[in-house]
Amino acid sequence: SFDRTVGTIITQQEENEPAQVGIGIGRPPGDPLSQTFLISETGGCFLTKLDLYFSAKDSTLPVWVEVRNVVNGYPGPKVLPFGRKVLQASEVNIDQSTGTVPTTFNFDSPIFLQEGQEYCFVTMTNSLDYKIWISQMGEADVSGTGRLISTQPHMGSLFKSQNNRTWSAVQSQDKKFTLYKAKFDQIQALGLKGFVGLTNDNLSELREN
Repeated sequence: SFDRTVGTIITQQEENEPAQVGIGIGRPPGDPLSQTFLISETGGCFLTKLDLYFSAKDSTLPVWVEVRNVVNGYPGPKVLPFGRKVLQASEVNIDQSTGTVPTTFNFDSPIFLQEGQEYCFVTMTNSLDYKIWISQMGEADVSGTGRLISTQPHMGSLFKSQNNRTWSAVQSQDKKFTLYKAKFDQIQALGLKGFVGLTNDNLSELREN
């Protein structure tokens, strides 16, 4: 179940998480966590930013996310254009008890995601200290509702890896996250008109001998 808020941006957020204080995502050379998701938006959409929820962080080392392709249901190696964003430790917010304080990764440019395609975002760091909030089927929500998590909130899975190449799915767990997509103003609805002039430059001149 997604909580959708329509405004300048439309958000998609997992609700009623997390079940436990998360999973270490460091351990050099890296034990990343990946979350897959499916784009059902007609015509696709442009991803602008991502919220994650941390319970612990490093004092100096950064953390980053990569938006990647999915191959046969598993996280792939290809990072989408503008799909990598690094945050310094000072930019990461933590919440050790309720998992309700987001950390926002603003991508440098909107990322186009095709309709009907599955993608993933991978969380990575070279520190042992970062922990991220997740949901666990059958456990209680700690954000204040106290209800048991009985359904998965979206079509996707959590994946773990020890080498950033081989991935293992955890069907009963999901990251807590919020994805934001761009909402574009329609020029006609605003009563505005635009004109574009196109010209072809001369590439060569024909000369008679």
